[in-house]
Amino acid sequence: MTILFKPDPVVGGAEAWRAQLAKRLPDVPFRVWPDVGDPADIHFFLGFKAATGDFAGMTNLKAVLATGAGVDGIFLADDVPDVAIARIIDPWMTEQMAQWALYVVLHFYRRFGDYQAQQSEGDWNELEPWRAAPARVGMLGCGEIGQEIGQRLGHIGFEVAGWTRSARDLGEIENFHGENGFAPFLARSNFLICLLPLTKDTTGLLNAAAFSHLPEEAYLINMARGRIVHTDDLVTALDSGRIKGAFLDVTEPEPLPEDHPLWRMPNVRITPHNSGNTNADTAADQVAENIRRALADEPLLNVVERGRGY
Repeated sequence: MTILFKPDPVVGGAEAWRAQLAKRLPDVPFRVWPDVGDPADIHFFLGFKAATGDFAGMTNLKAVLATGAGVDGIFLADDVPDVAIARIIDPWMTEQMAQWALYVVLHFYRRFGDYQAQQSEGDWNELEPWRAAPARVGMLGCGEIGQEIGQRLGHIGFEVAGWTRSARDLGEIENFHGENGFAPFLARSNFLICLLPLTKDTTGLLNAAAFSHLPEEAYLINMARGRIVHTDDLVTALDSGRIKGAFLDVTEPEPLPEDHPLWRMPNVRITPHNSGNTNADTAADQVAENIRRALADEPLLNVVERGRGY
C-alpha cells in the first residue's frame, strides 16, 4: 500500500507532503517520482500533472488524487486508469483566492494602478471615481470558490451574477445559464472573473466574440487557466480599449515569453499562478481522508466526472 507523489511547483515540495501525510497515515509508504519502484505497489497517485506513461504497470491503483482544484493537469495523460479521480477543495486555498480576487477588483475599481503611475511622476491628482453604481461583477465558474468570492464581493457593495452551464440556485448571486444566457451575462459584467475549469468546451471561450459583448467599462480577471482566454484576442482588445484592463494569474503560454506584449502593457498586471496555491499543511487532511475512504470502499470526496473534465 504505497502513495506515489509527483512534484510540481504549484503544489509544494515532496518533503512537505511527506511530513504531513506521515502525521495522518504513518504506516503508508510514500514514494517520490521518478523513484517509482515496483509500479504494482502503487495504490494512490498524488500530483498536479501527469503524462502519458506515468501510470504504466500500476495494476493495483485505487485512486488518482489531484493536488489542486483543477484536474486538467491529470488529463494531460491520455492513459489515466479507470479509477476514481478526486480534486482538492481546501479552505485555505479558498481563503487565499478570495483575498486575491477582492484585491484585484478593488485595484481596478478604486484606480490604484492609475494612482501608482501618478506617484511615479510625483503627481498629486484626484482621479474621477467610478460613476456606475453599483459596479457589476460576473463570475465565470460558480463552484465553492466562485460562490465564496461572489458572496464576499456582494457584501462590500458589488452587484454579482454568475454564469453556469445549467440553471443553479446560487443563493444571493443572480444566475445566468446556458448558451442563451452567456451574452447577456457578459453584457452586464464590468469585472469578469474567470474561475472555469479547463475543458474542451472552455478552451478559448474568452475570445474576440465574447469580448464584444462586454460593457464599455470592462476588466478581465483570470485566475483559472490561461488557455480559456485567447491571448492574441486579449492583446487586441486591450490595445483598442475594448477591455480597459486585465489582471492575470494565469497565461497561455505559462510563463509568457520575455518579449510578449502583455508584460509591458500599463493596463495589465500579472502574478505567477499563485492566487491560491495548494498548502500541504491543510490539504493533506482531505488526501488522507480520501485514502481512508478508498481503503474502506467508501465514496471519495470531490470526485471528478470524467465526461465533464471536472
